[in-house]
Amino acid sequence: MIYIIYIIGIIAGLILPIQTSVNTNLGNRIKGTPFIASMVSFLIGTLSLFIIALLKGVPILIPLSTFANQPYWIWLGGALGVVGLTSNIIIFPYLGSVQTVVMPILGQIIMSMIIDNFGLFMSPEHPFTIMRFISILILLAGVLMIVFKRNGENKRNRNYLWQILGVIAGMFQATQTPVNGHLGMVLGSSEHAALISFFIGTVILVIIAGFTDHGYMKIKNAVGKGNPWWIWIGGALGAVYVMSNAFINPVIGTGTAVILTLLGNLSGGVIFDKFGLMGTTKKNITIIQYLGLLVMILGVVLVHTF
Repeated sequence: MIYIIYIIGIIAGLILPIQTSVNTNLGNRIKGTPFIASMVSFLIGTLSLFIIALLKGVPILIPLSTFANQPYWIWLGGALGVVGLTSNIIIFPYLGSVQTVVMPILGQIIMSMIIDNFGLFMSPEHPFTIMRFISILILLAGVLMIVFKRNGENKRNRNYLWQILGVIAGMFQATQTPVNGHLGMVLGSSEHAALISFFIGTVILVIIAGFTDHGYMKIKNAVGKGNPWWIWIGGALGAVYVMSNAFINPVIGTGTAVILTLLGNLSGGVIFDKFGLMGTTKKNITIIQYLGLLVMILGVVLVHTF
């Protein structure tokens, strides 16, 4: 059973580079700010989860007692996702592609270890030992081997404020995992938890996009001939990712869940670069990157072991 959970976590991570490519294409065709493309993605994800919930017979309404008897933070998953997404959009022009990847990853790992060590958000408790620390260093070494070669951007960038914001964005993203995981336990359904998270995120992005894009009419630019059908599936892919994390987190803990999705994410990124999938620029994959994946796998095994 545990190996199936691990596979789900890695597949969830593999979804992320596909979703990024899809949403980027959608945003380019809408020709607005990134917020309106994200809003469309969240809205489609919400509709997808609503249909899944109906087909599975999952109750859509939430008992009033849940609001009174459960901690307030179980409703913050959607907001945390939006904050993480928005922060990445903001820091990219200041940090470039490499640090926009590395800083949030660092934040995710730091926060996931803190959550595991103290059992925050009612997550399974995993003490932070010296061996776990060494395992994280090995994992980060693998990340750097993949990312720096992949992006070819090795110059230093000392925008410390934006670097800190990138780390904080990653910490928000890591926090979303146990929050949605506990909400899934409370509601008795990871699908229902993901639906609530996406709905809240959609409402927030509708408000933001309304201001930044002065309305929603630009969406029609992505409709009609010349626009591939797959530009609309980003939200559904995101729904699968959130739903998968809500399912696996209560079983294996936040740290392992986050690290598995990171492994899947960077592995998927390497695949996209090698084959130039979905309109991405084809890039040569070096032996260092392949070794980086192996080092990451070693780090994941050690984190699980210790």
